Order: sequence, then structure tokens, then C-alpha cells
Amino acid sequence: MSAEVRKNLKRYGILAAAGFLYLVYLRTGGRGIPCLFRLLTGWKCPGCGVTRMLLSLSRLDFREAFRANPFVLCTLPLLLFEVLYDRYLRRSGKGMPRWNMVLLCTYAAALAVFGVLRNLSV
Repeated sequence: MSAEVRKNLKRYGILAAAGFLYLVYLRTGGRGIPCLFRLLTGWKCPGCGVTRMLLSLSRLDFREAFRANPFVLCTLPLLLFEVLYDRYLRRSGKGMPRWNMVLLCTYAAALAVFGVLRNLSV
């Protein structure tokens, strides 16, 4: 096993452990990180509810996860693909293709529209 692979495994292990400890903290009654946008404006940002969504997913409660943040839940496969694809592009030294940049810009625009619409329906 190369030194780079060991370094990456250590880094991901630390991230996974930190995520697990945060999950345990939240599930035992801790409070999540507050949304600064919501504190300042009173409106929900497009990412509001992601912590509740992830907690619901950890309990396999998909209905509550959907209620917490339907847009992010429905686009999780795309987000996971993008993380892995970005990792692949960086390792291979390739630049981001135009189609992927268009996809990411479209996603960002849709996320912004979702953020506006979710505050209109409150």
C-alpha cells in the first residue's frame, strides 16, 4: 500500500469518525449547528433541514427526511456522483468537462429556486 493511499485512508477515517461522533451527539439530544442565514433573515436557506434529513436517514425514516429537505434528499445520488467524479478528475489531472459545468450550474440554479419557493409556501 502506497503512502498516498495510507494518507487518504487516514484522512477519510478521521472524517468518518468525526461524522459518527457528531451523529451520536445529535441523536443523544444535542443541538445541531444553527443556520446563520435563518438566524439573520428568518427565512430558510436551501440547505436548512439537511441535518434533520441526515438524522432521519440514519433512522431509515424517509418520510421525515423528505419533509426536512426534499430537494437535497432527491438529489443525493447526483451529489454523490459529483463528489466521486470530482475526485476522479483531480486524480487523473483532467479538467472539468463543459457538460459537467453546465450540470453544476443548473443544479445551483435549481437549488436557489427551491430556496425561494420553500419560503413562499411558509
